[in-house]
Amino acid sequence: MQHTQKNFIALLKAISYKLKAERGFTLIETIFYISIITVVTGVLLITVLNNLTAYNKSESRQNMFANANDALETIIRDTKYAKSIYTPTSIFDNDAGQLSLETAIGAPTGEITTFVDFYLDNGVVYQKKEGEVALALTSERVVITKLRFSDMTSGTRHSITAEISGRINTDAEGGSGNTATINLASSAALRGAY
Repeated sequence: MQHTQKNFIALLKAISYKLKAERGFTLIETIFYISIITVVTGVLLITVLNNLTAYNKSESRQNMFANANDALETIIRDTKYAKSIYTPTSIFDNDAGQLSLETAIGAPTGEITTFVDFYLDNGVVYQKKEGEVALALTSERVVITKLRFSDMTSGTRHSITAEISGRINTDAEGGSGNTATINLASSAALRGAY
């Protein structure tokens, strides 16, 4: 009987231990699991935020390149089709340059030629056609820091080199730590110079 009693007590202890284990998590287990979940969530959050920041920077750089490139292409296209360079109002070899062109394209009715100017004002590149309001060629989000024109005239061959430098702030707080910059240059010979 004593042997049966010992077996019964051992069985009760085993059942009691099993019941305690099935009741739930211990405090240490709960803290451990919460710590693991917190670390994994933190790593995922940091990864997502870094990816969003990189995406925004990439989009800003693409926007800046598109703005500066479109402005440069407009300047070069108009230069190619220009009849001559109007030197009294053109400013060469200066970071805030101005290019004035005489062109037959878009001339008012009754006129043979008209004038078009390209200039930099408060970080924006403008195209000003005679008798029209100036047209911004770059976005306000892009700050153009240099618009330089060089007169590469050689004898009777007239050509212009245009350089554009700009920046855009990709930092959400408006700081200068994450600033993307761009430098573009292109040349064109005036059509009348061929």
